[in-house]
Amino acid sequence: MDFVQYKCPCCGAPLEFSPKTQKLSCHSCDNQYDLEVMEEYEQEERLEGEQDLEWEYRKEAQGAKRTEEGLYICPSCGAEIEADENTVSTVCPYCDNVVVIKAASTGEFEPDVMIPFMVKGDEARKKLLEFCKGKRLLPKNFRDRSYLKNIRGCYVPYWLFDCKASADMSFNATRVRMWSDSEYDYVDTSYYLVSRAGTMEFIHVPVDGSVEMDDSTTESIEPFDYNGLTSFEPAYLAGYETDKYDVDEKAAEARAKQRLYNTAEQVLRGTVQGYESVIVKKRHLASQNGKVLYALLPVWLFETVYGGKKYQFAINGQTGKMVGELPVDKGAFWKYLCGFTAIGTLVCSILGLLLFGGVL
Repeated sequence: MDFVQYKCPCCGAPLEFSPKTQKLSCHSCDNQYDLEVMEEYEQEERLEGEQDLEWEYRKEAQGAKRTEEGLYICPSCGAEIEADENTVSTVCPYCDNVVVIKAASTGEFEPDVMIPFMVKGDEARKKLLEFCKGKRLLPKNFRDRSYLKNIRGCYVPYWLFDCKASADMSFNATRVRMWSDSEYDYVDTSYYLVSRAGTMEFIHVPVDGSVEMDDSTTESIEPFDYNGLTSFEPAYLAGYETDKYDVDEKAAEARAKQRLYNTAEQVLRGTVQGYESVIVKKRHLASQNGKVLYALLPVWLFETVYGGKKYQFAINGQTGKMVGELPVDKGAFWKYLCGFTAIGTLVCSILGLLLFGGVL
């Protein structure tokens, strides 16, 4: 005969069946559970926690293939097109189809959508200058306007994840009651297992497709206004650098999953109120109609290396939101520190003379 033992969902202590109440009782936290409730809970526990989400990926790009003569074939009408090897995109003179040359020749996707730059270069440089203004501990070259002109406009590759999701999460929660009498202080802790479920729709959850760009940087300049999304047009690339993705959609999926789970947890946890502590016990997310779009989004970048460390400053090229970490000149730091220390010593000396100068 197999021995069956249930554990309390709240505190983890063994449960015992009580003939009197016809329930499973916990002698540790005094909770009681109906048999049907425990059966449902056990079934839920046997399910896996975080699930892999399903996404619909596009087929290989139907771009321009290169012939032996160095010409490119328009994927729309089949005409031969002349283009330089460095050409990113062009327009077929026969059918007016937008043809991405470099992306197709390297087996990469043509972007589905993009957001054109709205913040001009002069505005971006002005924002950077204002950000640096008054920061006396910056290296000298940061106070040089010509140096700060090295800011560059760049279309950063992004993967945009869309899906409908069903979220089911459970939380361990506690409520604490304290009181005292003439002899003792008392603490009564009650343990709860709280479950929440709901459906959500995620639209364009962004994950940058560039190894060079730090995730914390790109996520800090969010959000982009997706009302500004438009179909890919080569003309928008003129005057700006355009990075090719080096993180494909499969690799970006892990970060998208993490962001979706964190958002779902934040939403459901926000409904768990009235407890002293709330800890996630289990979280489950199932996706439907998952799709992935390849996008180019505008970012102004300023990068420098100081003291062997790389510093990156970014401005959202659509909204103007900026983020960055600026270096500190250690020499200037110690100079100002010593200056403040000397001033402090002088002030203390003057106060000492004024207060105690007549006392031997």
